[in-house]
Amino acid sequence: MKKKQFKFKAKDLGIVAFVVFMMATGLAVFGLSQTMRTIDEVTISKSPTAILASAGLSEEKDVFLSVAYYDQRMDECVNLYDVSAREALAARQFEWSKCNYYNTGVEKGLVNYDLNEEYMPVATGEGKLTPNRGIDFARWFDAVDGKSAQYVGNLKLEYDAEKAKFSFSQKEFYPLDEVEFSKGDGVNNDGHNHLFTMNFAVPFTVLLSGEESFGITADDDTWVFVGNKLAIDMGGIHEATTGRFVIQDNGEVYSAVGDEELAYSGITVNAGEGQLVRIFHADRDSADSVFSVALSGMNLSIVDTKLANREDEGVQIAYDPTDPTYVAPLGESSVVKPDGTKGFIVMATIEGVMVIVFAVLMAAACRYLLRGRN
Repeated sequence: MKKKQFKFKAKDLGIVAFVVFMMATGLAVFGLSQTMRTIDEVTISKSPTAILASAGLSEEKDVFLSVAYYDQRMDECVNLYDVSAREALAARQFEWSKCNYYNTGVEKGLVNYDLNEEYMPVATGEGKLTPNRGIDFARWFDAVDGKSAQYVGNLKLEYDAEKAKFSFSQKEFYPLDEVEFSKGDGVNNDGHNHLFTMNFAVPFTVLLSGEESFGITADDDTWVFVGNKLAIDMGGIHEATTGRFVIQDNGEVYSAVGDEELAYSGITVNAGEGQLVRIFHADRDSADSVFSVALSGMNLSIVDTKLANREDEGVQIAYDPTDPTYVAPLGESSVVKPDGTKGFIVMATIEGVMVIVFAVLMAAACRYLLRGRN
């Protein structure tokens, strides 16, 4: 008895072709989703260049950082022999270069390791060099009648997409030359406003890419906090000095000042969390004023906006410098994230071509088999 031979009919081949086509399509979609997931994971965790570039920024794009400046009046040079040392040292905050008992140099330990509840530095009162005793931060970073006045401005950052770097640098940094508050002070007779303080912050999302770093060069007091913890300590009246920190891929923040080797700062951050770099700076004498800052490989929080009091368009770092207690809400800002649109289109095109080619081959095979049956 012969076994009955099963023969494919045209409709059977059509069904098989359709099933295979659907399976191929499913596999293509699955493969595409996995590919995009991999692209996103790699981009978010290891490619800050791609992240920043995806925001649509270029070297020609204006990027602005809001800063709060405080114009400071020159204090009198009190003769230490006429009053008590405590009174004289507490009275002298700004313009020491023309005063007796003038000592210079970077002095660490002038501020606490932690910011206070208003996110402001706290003086320890333990200054060793003459100009650093009796520091009054209520005056330094706030407006006090007769002593200081607040102004809000912007630092225009250069953006290097290839290096994923935002930077600002001026060898002669006098941001308050045009304000009226202290123009009559003798220290400003050369046309430059030499005495001022400033504070600002930069919100970012931690990547732990191993490429996140921050550097700052300035003369006179400069303190940089990551979150509420002190990362760079460059207090005192001093020549231009560079401080820096890097975020290791394990989240530990290593910092150094001048020629020091990088050392663990005691600060640890976690991948994906929102953080702020807070910068406090003072220029306290009539010597040179140098200021530069650079942020590399960091996923900054930026907002697309038409800047207030400016005619040109630009993007601005999401931070309000007029409110020292403000912590930039990352959910309200446009955090720079990888733009997967281009990558998706490319991958979808590749996967789509593969599906079409497979379907054409299947159709050709079915046609060949049907022709053979006939």
